[in-house]
Amino acid sequence: MERIRFGLVGCGGMGTRHLYGLQQLAQTPFCNVELAAVCDIRPQHAELAAAEAERLLGRRPTVYPDLEAMRRGEPDLAAVDVVTDPSTHHTVVCQALDQGLHVVVEKPMAITVRACRQMLETAGRRGLLLSVAENFRRDPSARLVHHLVEQGAIGVPYMGLFHSVSPGNTIFITPWRHRKERGGALLDMAVHFTHMIRYQLGQIAEVYSDARLVEPVRYKATETKSPYTFYRTQFGEMETQVRATAEDTSLAVFRMESGAVVSWMVGLGGHGSCHRELIMGDRGCIEGFGTRGGRISLKRVGQDELSQEVLLARTPGFALDPLTAHLFPTGVTATDPAVDLKLIAIELHELAAAISAEGMVEVDAEWGLKDVAALYAVFESSKVGRPVKMDEVESGQVFKYQAEIDAALGL
Repeated sequence: MERIRFGLVGCGGMGTRHLYGLQQLAQTPFCNVELAAVCDIRPQHAELAAAEAERLLGRRPTVYPDLEAMRRGEPDLAAVDVVTDPSTHHTVVCQALDQGLHVVVEKPMAITVRACRQMLETAGRRGLLLSVAENFRRDPSARLVHHLVEQGAIGVPYMGLFHSVSPGNTIFITPWRHRKERGGALLDMAVHFTHMIRYQLGQIAEVYSDARLVEPVRYKATETKSPYTFYRTQFGEMETQVRATAEDTSLAVFRMESGAVVSWMVGLGGHGSCHRELIMGDRGCIEGFGTRGGRISLKRVGQDELSQEVLLARTPGFALDPLTAHLFPTGVTATDPAVDLKLIAIELHELAAAISAEGMVEVDAEWGLKDVAALYAVFESSKVGRPVKMDEVESGQVFKYQAEIDAALGL
């Protein structure tokens, strides 16, 4: 099998997780990538990643201080995996595209719609692939929900709930996730959710919302349970408290183009919690939109609830792609401790297959832009005090909330 040579750009915590994902892919008969190089503007991070790659993959990639040096040193490189701070995604991705490299970039695609637009236009101008690493939809639970909805298992969807609220005032992974000019924790986390709403129910037409900052000060947790050296080191160096500037709580109604409505309640702070995902149709309902390590169920009118295991056995026409089926032979990921890493493996495999003309990019730049725009529609609606239409946000006509971030990015 042809192997596409690629480089890892960004060797922090998420970059480390991508190395573990690559190990998962390397252990399958489907491996179609080869890690040639790593780069990071912080030499110690790049060296740590190279050592980790050697331990996991049996070969030490070459270390470079930046993308330009990596391109010069690796002229046969075909692609890069961009896992930098999201506030730099647009700069790094456009640089890679202009150097003739295909790209897979971690979500969120960028931290404003304007930045996403710049990336999309660059990829189009250069005729190169730009894939967004959205792992929730690649979980078997999400694939099954998508199939069930498309096949009319619950009739016509008319309403949904997407509620995910966790209380507290601890720092969410890293301090930068609480800074508005770096994207904020809701963008980092909830762009998964806007993606899944669109994946299962189609395009969003209009959003009406409220978003606010409930916890203005965030405090360091008492311990970290991360197995990764990078995260443990980072935790030891973390300041004890940080001033938050990004909203941490949101409430919204999404009106879909289909006419369905979705109740949205998402937050990381305050007091009280709420967790439920539900898709309601005129012939039944599905518990769950599908998620990383998730489990879903189906209840039709007048029938008993069916678990995911039962649905997998009784749903005609549903099948996972060969790599996903190999990584998750039962079709249920809820008890798999390596689910996150295996989904990363699928993302890397997908881009390499598309480069080799053996597949296609599923979450392209247009998808990534719309996911970010949907999340910012929540903030923009709250800022202007009225419902906003998605085309207003996607086109940049409404960007009052993002204006400050665009200015900080120099866009």
